[in-house]
Amino acid sequence: MYILDDRRDGEKFFNLTHDMVFKIVFSSPGNERLLTLLLNALLQLRGKDQIESLEILNPFNLPEYRNDKHSIIDVRAMDKAGRRYCIEVQMRAHKELIKRVVYYSSVSYARQLAKSGSYADLNKTVCLWIMGETIIGEPDIYNKFLISHVETHKPLTDLIEYHFVELSKFDGEKPAKLRSRFEKWLHILKFGDLYRSVEDLPEDLKKEPGIIEVVNNMAIANTDEHLRELLISREMFLLDMNTEKQAARKEGRQEGLEEGRQEGIMLVAQNLLKMGQSIEDVCKATGLLPEQVKKLAGMNLLAETASPYSPVRKTNKKRK
Repeated sequence: MYILDDRRDGEKFFNLTHDMVFKIVFSSPGNERLLTLLLNALLQLRGKDQIESLEILNPFNLPEYRNDKHSIIDVRAMDKAGRRYCIEVQMRAHKELIKRVVYYSSVSYARQLAKSGSYADLNKTVCLWIMGETIIGEPDIYNKFLISHVETHKPLTDLIEYHFVELSKFDGEKPAKLRSRFEKWLHILKFGDLYRSVEDLPEDLKKEPGIIEVVNNMAIANTDEHLRELLISREMFLLDMNTEKQAARKEGRQEGLEEGRQEGIMLVAQNLLKMGQSIEDVCKATGLLPEQVKKLAGMNLLAETASPYSPVRKTNKKRK
């Protein structure tokens, strides 16, 4: 869930697409303003629809994070109206991701009942997924989904909103071409590794509210001894986990292929026996051991004897 850069100083730089850096920058106590600016930009909120202020519901705490590497949502927040915001950074798309999106949003919506237990107190939950790879089959970088009628598209409710921002569709690498607030924040999210200090920022980006603070916080995360140690530890943990998954999948595929091959050989042997071939000939044709073929022959005989339509069974009846 991260993008690393080795181009400068031979040292890896962890940018905002790394889930922990994102947490540090946008959910540390005192950074509520930065999260507000980010949401207003990515959700393209304007005028009276803009978020004025937020309370971070899962503030980043270094000691707690060391023992909680699998939190469900990267950043959770609530505005003055009680609306919940869930922000998740996901750099890799996979076939089950939409199920995960629905599950996470449902959990975030339902956890509001934990305190009061009254449906009347449920407020809107806005889920924003910042994606590194494309998962939505639409050309737009930003896509919003509601629960709505199939034909009329009239919303059933706006209590849960699904928002996707796909960085893979954004190519604004050159700041000179950036025009809107939305584009500038996309640029910082995707190409933040270009700016290891505020001095690296072009003037246009410096003028965008919040960008300087974000770059400063990102630089601190990469230079602070304890934070960087945790970032590297997190990277190694993810690499080890991915390596184990790949090894398990490879082993599973090999086992599956071998099992399928053996099943096919057994089926051929059974058919040859039914055609009247000798055990010796079946062994030559399939490579099976005589004991294996004899066992199959016995199973075939047992199956025929047990069948109500078996000629062996009819012969036995006549003898009685």
